[in-house]
Amino acid sequence: MSEEQGLLPVGFVKNFYFCQQIPYINLVMHVFEPETESMVYGRERHLRFHAQYLPRGIRAVRVETDVWLAGPRLGLSGVLDALVHAVFGELVPCELKVSGLGRGGAPLKDLVQLTAYAMLVEEVYGRTVKRGVLYYSEDGGKHVVYFRDSLRGLVRKAVEAMRKMVETEKPPTARSLDKCAGCWYSRICWGGPVNRQP
Repeated sequence: MSEEQGLLPVGFVKNFYFCQQIPYINLVMHVFEPETESMVYGRERHLRFHAQYLPRGIRAVRVETDVWLAGPRLGLSGVLDALVHAVFGELVPCELKVSGLGRGGAPLKDLVQLTAYAMLVEEVYGRTVKRGVLYYSEDGGKHVVYFRDSLRGLVRKAVEAMRKMVETEKPPTARSLDKCAGCWYSRICWGGPVNRQP
C-alpha cells in the first residue's frame, strides 16, 4: 500500500480476482514475490509494447505511455501502460499482457484491472471512459473492453474488501486450489516459511 497517500496499487485489484490470498499476504503479512525471470521478460516486452501494439485499431491523435495515475476518491494508484487520446476527445486506456488471449477471451482479472485504470483516468482527467483495449503479446490477441457498471462494481468491491483485510487482518476464506500449483505464494498459504519485508 502506498503509505504516503493510503492508495492501493491497481495490481492488487487484479490479484484479488486471481486469488484473494495474494493481496492479503502483500497487505497484511508484507510478503512479496521476489522478481522472477518471467517478470523481467514482461518488463522487456513492455519496452517493445509502444511501437508494436499501439494504437492498433484506434484512431489516435496522441499516445501517452507509462501513465502514472492516482485517485484518492477511488483509493487506487498505478502505472497504465498506455493512454490513447483518440479522435473526438475519447480517452482509451490500454494494457499489454505477456500471455496469450486464448479462445476463452480475456480473464476476469485482466478485465477488472483495466476497468480500475479506466476509473482512475476518469478521476484524474474528469472525463467519461467508455472502452479500453487489452493486448496479448504471446498470440497477438486484442480484446476491447466496454466498462459496464458490473465491472466497475467489481473494482469497488475489491477495494472495499482489501481495505477490510488491512483493518481486520482476517485472511480470506476462499482459496483457488487449481491455481496453487504454479503460484509462489502457495508456500505461505500452506504454512511455509515467511520472509517479511518492512
